Amino acid sequence: MTAKALIIAGYGLNSEEESAHAFEHVGFNADIMHINDLIETPEALNLYQALCIPGGFSYGDDTGSGNAFAQKMRLTLGDKLNEFVSRETLTIGICNGCQIVANLGLAPALDNQYGTREVAVTHNASARYQCRWIDMKVEKSNSPWLQNIQSLHVPVAHGEGRFMMEDATLKALQDKNQIALRYSKDGEIANGEFPYNPNGSTDDIAGITDESGRVLIMMPHPERGMFTWQRDDYAALKDTAKRENQPLPDATDGLKIFQNAAEYFGVNSLKKAS
Repeated sequence: MTAKALIIAGYGLNSEEESAHAFEHVGFNADIMHINDLIETPEALNLYQALCIPGGFSYGDDTGSGNAFAQKMRLTLGDKLNEFVSRETLTIGICNGCQIVANLGLAPALDNQYGTREVAVTHNASARYQCRWIDMKVEKSNSPWLQNIQSLHVPVAHGEGRFMMEDATLKALQDKNQIALRYSKDGEIANGEFPYNPNGSTDDIAGITDESGRVLIMMPHPERGMFTWQRDDYAALKDTAKRENQPLPDATDGLKIFQNAAEYFGVNSLKKAS
């Protein structure tokens, strides 16, 4: 069987092609749809099992990253989005999409209160745009997106990726295991150390989920780190594999997230990470 994934585009979002390729590579049928087309036909959401809001710089981040785009979606699609996440679907917001989904209140949605913004994703502590490869630990999580993954090595590319929240919200996320991803250094939590934590995010948070785990928001880009040849350490990995006379796997960390989505829906994938 297969499933359908919808990737949103428009007004400065980007990476929609890479995100669609990720879903298609693991067996989904993926469609890219401009947000205005979805607003005109909101019932189209009923046709999809997975929703992706990708990275970019929607509306030039002029009113804060993801704010204007989230407001547009809230006013025109709010009820439909709440219906979508309430059924057996998967939603992922990546980078600008992470900011948008957080602003929509679809994650963390503590106590299943969807639609209330509970975290901010704001300016990096360095006050600089950060574009680099980083490591993350996958924390104890019930998220279908992250099953059987212990760590991830993928890129970040953002100027506003710093998760901030009230102390009570942080404690709730910790208690409910909704902090899904944390920046790490040498296999341990980064403890705020730059550049391992590239933005100064509270508690080294790189990604969170709603309580069901089916809505995942993350600042790093898994769709830009799906294949070994994309990695920043590709030359070293290739040299080591040659010296040890071992094959170099084509797939790498970022693809695992999309493979998990495919497995959740029982999608028949022809391309598995080796």
